[in-house]
Amino acid sequence: MALYTKEQIEKANSVNLEVYLGMRGEKLKRVGSEYTLIYRDSTGEHDSISIRGNRWYDHKNMVGGYTIKFLQEFYGLNFREAVRELLDGETPMIEYKENNDIDKTTDKNEHKSFSLPEKAPDMRRLFAYLTKNRFINQKIVHAFVKQGILYQEKKHGNIVFVGTDNNGNPKSASEKSTVSNNSGFKITVSGSDSNYGFCWRGAGASLFVFEAAVDLMSFVTLNGNSWQNNNYLSIDGLSSKPLIRFLEENKMIKEINICLDYDPAGIETAEKIRDTLLERGYTLEQVKRLYPVYKDWNEQLKAENGLSPIPAKIHPKKDVYNKMIGLLIKINEKAENSYIQWRNKCFEKYGRDFYLAQIKKELCKIEDFVKNSGDNIKQIEAGVLRIADLSVYLMCMEGNKSYRETLCVIEKEYKVYKDKGHLSRRIEDLKREIDCLSKDMEKSGQSLFLLAKSVADTAIRTEIYIKTDYASDMERKHNFEKSPKKDVMKNEITHIKGDEEQCLTL
Repeated sequence: MALYTKEQIEKANSVNLEVYLGMRGEKLKRVGSEYTLIYRDSTGEHDSISIRGNRWYDHKNMVGGYTIKFLQEFYGLNFREAVRELLDGETPMIEYKENNDIDKTTDKNEHKSFSLPEKAPDMRRLFAYLTKNRFINQKIVHAFVKQGILYQEKKHGNIVFVGTDNNGNPKSASEKSTVSNNSGFKITVSGSDSNYGFCWRGAGASLFVFEAAVDLMSFVTLNGNSWQNNNYLSIDGLSSKPLIRFLEENKMIKEINICLDYDPAGIETAEKIRDTLLERGYTLEQVKRLYPVYKDWNEQLKAENGLSPIPAKIHPKKDVYNKMIGLLIKINEKAENSYIQWRNKCFEKYGRDFYLAQIKKELCKIEDFVKNSGDNIKQIEAGVLRIADLSVYLMCMEGNKSYRETLCVIEKEYKVYKDKGHLSRRIEDLKREIDCLSKDMEKSGQSLFLLAKSVADTAIRTEIYIKTDYASDMERKHNFEKSPKKDVMKNEITHIKGDEEQCLTL
């Protein structure tokens, strides 16, 4: 099999993503010195992917890299398909850069000096927006202004939220528009250190963590009694870096309250942060999750002031997981079910080896469906569901628990932020777990229980993917394959710049 040379791979990786995605007709938004990709999946619309030249980073899934990997992750291409696409000789408009030039550009951008935007002579727009549009208590706004971490900038009248270190030195800043019809506009000030977030430092041992500064101040407004003694931190999105730095600088913190949004992104990030903190020595008693009644704390504040709030949204994968567990339990509660009767008879005749043989048989069917009729997704669903059921029964035998209790063990340990990957990768994972089970089938007790648990969990997660992200991933890949690249990037950039300049000068 012919392989791509190192030079070819480097050339493919040097393709400018901003230009390439524009030619593909993807929706890009200019944010400061980089672009944000606007895309949809089963959890809704997202703007979590930042793009600069040939580099990208997905803040939601915490993965990034160069152009080849982007095509693999976003469009579901394999490595060879991605390289072949990027080296297409029929697309001369794609910009290629020498590796040395890329490195120099990156170094230049990563070492920009940081300076705060110039302050406006007054803060009327800031106070009007935060108190009237967002219903934040005026005394609380005054407190943050007095602290020097909140002010109105001169050029455009945007609000500036300043992140500081333990000595009060500014390390980062973000700007937010005060224009009511452009309240979603937000930009990170060039040169900001992402290890520092907008925060209030109190003398107490409790820390409350938020996605955004407005949520932080909204929470304080909702729970305002003696609030100054506590510690509050905005991580300005979905990165845990500001939290880790804050805890390193403030060893007196003994209780961490994760107050992220009640939506899919907030749910995933909260789980991730909790596990990170547990790995760093904090206990479950020290790490707590606080949920707003609605989508976030400002929506809750809006509701208390008579406005219609954006509702909370459960993560679709968690919702499907719960339904899958319920379905498996329901199937096994019906002794007259023909499948249950067949399964039980086969076990009585062949013993536990029947379970492994049937699991392997179902996997072969799935691989055959994927290879020969990949669109027959119902057959794949049925196969992974049977693998999950058979694996749970193996667990029941080794763990001395009921079917329902065993499923609860699996469900309790499900981590939605780790549930990633396209269908092909999930089936590869399933095959690997089944191979491990097959090699150690002679074992018993806890060891076999854990092996069967890995197979069951992987099968259930494959089913979840099919019911959530599969359709949108297939649509994206289908559109990728049928849509010719268009020379639209220049117009797209001009349009984006025009919109940005308009909102900045309002």
